[in-house]
Amino acid sequence: MQRTATMPVRDAMSPAPHTIPPEATVADLLALFAEHDFNAVPVIDARGVIQGLVTKLDLLRLLRPDAEMRVPALADVGGVPVRTIMRRGVVTVEPDDPMAVAADLMIATSLRSLPVVERGPGLPVLVGMLSRGDLLRALGLEARSAPTFEIH
Repeated sequence: MQRTATMPVRDAMSPAPHTIPPEATVADLLALFAEHDFNAVPVIDARGVIQGLVTKLDLLRLLRPDAEMRVPALADVGGVPVRTIMRRGVVTVEPDDPMAVAADLMIATSLRSLPVVERGPGLPVLVGMLSRGDLLRALGLEARSAPTFEIH
């Protein structure tokens, strides 16, 4: 089957992604990142409505060293609620959007992943996540074999 950039996002997205509630703590988030090698985790409420997105970059901002180059201890930041570090006003795509739209958004925003939401008559409900790797796989652009050159 020929893959094109007009294919819908639903054909490439990861359905039912791991999520975290806004009241979860930074310690909870660190455990989720340690268990799964995600770059971003959607923050959703009990109804599945997206509230924000938290990335490894957001964690790095929280753990930024002070003037004496001391990094905050997990004991000092572990209890911080995720809602205080998450990104609000998240850039999202819908399942029927073409993959080209998602790729353009990733390029324009430098985001590695986009939440996929269904807007319908209510608030945006999370239905999936779309990563750069998902897009490349769907478009058949990932390497299928070892490189033909030597890596040093």
